[in-house]
Parts: sequence; C-alpha cells; structure tokens
Amino acid sequence: MNQVDRMMAALEPDINKKCEEIKEARREKVLARFFVLLSIALVTIPTLLIFFGISLVSLVVPTTLITVAFLLLSPILMNQQGGSSYEQTKYIYRKA
Repeated sequence: MNQVDRMMAALEPDINKKCEEIKEARREKVLARFFVLLSIALVTIPTLLIFFGISLVSLVVPTTLITVAFLLLSPILMNQQGGSSYEQTKYIYRKA
C-alpha cells in the first residue's frame, strides 16, 4: 500500500462526514424554500378568494393552510437553532 492509499483510507471517514453535512445543508435549504412558498400561498390564496367574492371559503382555506403548514414544518422550526449545536461546537474545537 503506497502513501496515497494510506492517506485516502485515513481521510475517508472525514470525507464521508463532510458529504453528509453537505447533503443535510441542501435538504434544509429545500425545506426552507418550501416554507417560504407555503407562506406566500397562505397570503395570496385567501386574498385572491376574497377578491373573487368567495368569503366562506376564505375562512376555511387559511385555517387549513395554517394547520398543514404547522404540521409539516414544525420539525424544521424545532430543528433551527440560533447558534451552533453541541455536536458542531465539539467538532470545531476538536479540529483546532
């Protein structure tokens, strides 16, 4: 086994970990975009319904959208943290 193979074998766990971090960041970005689109729909759909004169449905639709948004997006909102998590901090200090 030459030196390059040994170096690749030693770095493989870190490479895999970094790939997983990148995948998770992409997933969170997609979910954040979905949240923004759902928020925009929450504003525009009732407005359009009121504009067209459908007032009864305009009371049901926002309630339904809010319920669906809360059920679908509550895990995302709970996962968001103001700073770095314990695992991220531990990883940063371990590298230093």
